Amino acid sequence: MKFAKSIKSILPKGGFARAVALLAGGAALGQAITVLVSPVLTRIYSPEDFGVFGVYASILGIVVVVASLRYEYAILLPDDDETAANIMALCIVIMLGTVSISWLAIQCFGDLIVSWARVPGLGRYLWLIPLGMLGAGTYQILNYWAVRKRNFARIGRTRLFRGVARAVLQVGLGYIIAGPLGLLLGQFAGESAGSASLGSAAWKRDRSAIRAVSLKGMLDAAVRYRRFPIFSGSSALIDSLGLNTPQILFAAFYGAGVAGWFALGQRVIAAPLNIVVDSVAQVYFGEAARLPKDDPISMKRFFWKLSSQMALAGALPVAAICALAPWGFVVVFGPGWETAGRYVQILGVMFAIRFAVIPLQHTLNILERQDLNLAWDGARLIMVVGAIIIVNALGFSDIAAIAAYSLSMSAAYILLWCIVWRELVSKSKGS
Repeated sequence: MKFAKSIKSILPKGGFARAVALLAGGAALGQAITVLVSPVLTRIYSPEDFGVFGVYASILGIVVVVASLRYEYAILLPDDDETAANIMALCIVIMLGTVSISWLAIQCFGDLIVSWARVPGLGRYLWLIPLGMLGAGTYQILNYWAVRKRNFARIGRTRLFRGVARAVLQVGLGYIIAGPLGLLLGQFAGESAGSASLGSAAWKRDRSAIRAVSLKGMLDAAVRYRRFPIFSGSSALIDSLGLNTPQILFAAFYGAGVAGWFALGQRVIAAPLNIVVDSVAQVYFGEAARLPKDDPISMKRFFWKLSSQMALAGALPVAAICALAPWGFVVVFGPGWETAGRYVQILGVMFAIRFAVIPLQHTLNILERQDLNLAWDGARLIMVVGAIIIVNALGFSDIAAIAAYSLSMSAAYILLWCIVWRELVSKSKGS
């Protein structure tokens, strides 16, 4: 009890900063565990094992974002909890349908996927994709309900638990079972853990709203917030393709070893940065959505302030990371992982730009301009995938492909910031 009080006493007092601290704190501790066990994992698993893991995680990342067709975003928007509960129930029903579709797709096209991605070791583990989709999708839905109820402390605890579950399974199973299965099962546990805690809290605190769920309420919510699956769902799928397809392409073009080096770099560097990005984005979405819809000037000020703060906050850690890699990777992970450090060095500027821009992307959801989000996601997918394919077609090395990926992603994030700012300026002039 005294420890909990002492932790609370050092948290920021402001509502927004405190919420970010609660979310990012739990996630950071969980991710810190993941990073700390990485030197152990690189001595248990080979780069090829990490390559299989990277392709699996990328496929899962692509399908999970459309598990509930992005209706979970709409959970935050209604004024009354009954409507929000109907949206949550709608999300669960849709998720069960998409999980079933993913299972059928694996049965029909699993061999083709494995063959194209040049990762034969993944074939026997494809059954984990629909299972992982179910676990991650459930957490995703309940997480947005908890954000709506501003239960940031519980979300932070679940994020810590997710990191612990992932690390324990990946290390423990790595000593017991040969091959990448331990990495895959650990990833599944990390994506799924915490759902029971969030679901229990929702039932205890908001039972009356959940009991008000009805078929009519779900259908009404589906129609009212139809722009989310039409625009946000499509945008999320294209967004995920833009983020995860490069991992698959690196495996297909340059082999599982290159994919493994890239996966380790993402695990050790991108994942910790993304904790802060995701935490800030969720709190920003919740707080900005509460601003008066007829006062875009306030939102513009909020956007500019947070954008500046994130740019300053991200510059120092990224610079430190680039200065230490790849030497640090050899020392920490072993001589077989130096190339992963080189990849991280090349990706440094992209990491910094992403850190500053992505938390603000929800502005387009708040303004209900999901069409702009969709257009940007499509442009980024073309830019990034096109750059990698062109570099490979010209016969350049994996280092050149990583550089092309970094430059194209950086350009895409700068374009996103300009699109959001232009829309805010336009709304401000029209108010």
